[in-house]
Amino acid sequence: MEIKVELKGLEELRKAIKDLKNLPRVKAEVGASALDIQSKAKRNLKTAGSIDTGNARNTTIVEFESGGCSAEIGTVAPYGPYIEFGTRPHFPPPDALEAWARHHGFDSAWPICIAIAKRGLRARPYLLPAYDEVAPKFEKRLAEVYK
Repeated sequence: MEIKVELKGLEELRKAIKDLKNLPRVKAEVGASALDIQSKAKRNLKTAGSIDTGNARNTTIVEFESGGCSAEIGTVAPYGPYIEFGTRPHFPPPDALEAWARHHGFDSAWPICIAIAKRGLRARPYLLPAYDEVAPKFEKRLAEVYK
């Protein structure tokens, strides 16, 4: 699953970034903001009650693109999108939930599968709220760099 964010004024930003004297400050702002989003996403996972084993939190990582002017933040846990967006009602594969069910005291994953088939999984957004919280501050600091 891929989420794309469109920034208005991207061409102007690209031209400004070419101004090498500001490049170190831009990289610093990108880095600080990416790490801030990561930190807030991990906090959101905890406050939303989305932590069971801690795998989603522990695998929420930042990858900086070459050049350091952009970064990707997300989890490598395959169920990360299900936490963020939830699911519609569907019957999940019982094998995928067997370990979770046993960890939580169920003899079988079937009761969990039936519940998901009836209700789906509710969304517990953690990454997008973190981005929404950090983005305005990042934009403001970047505007200061280019004043």
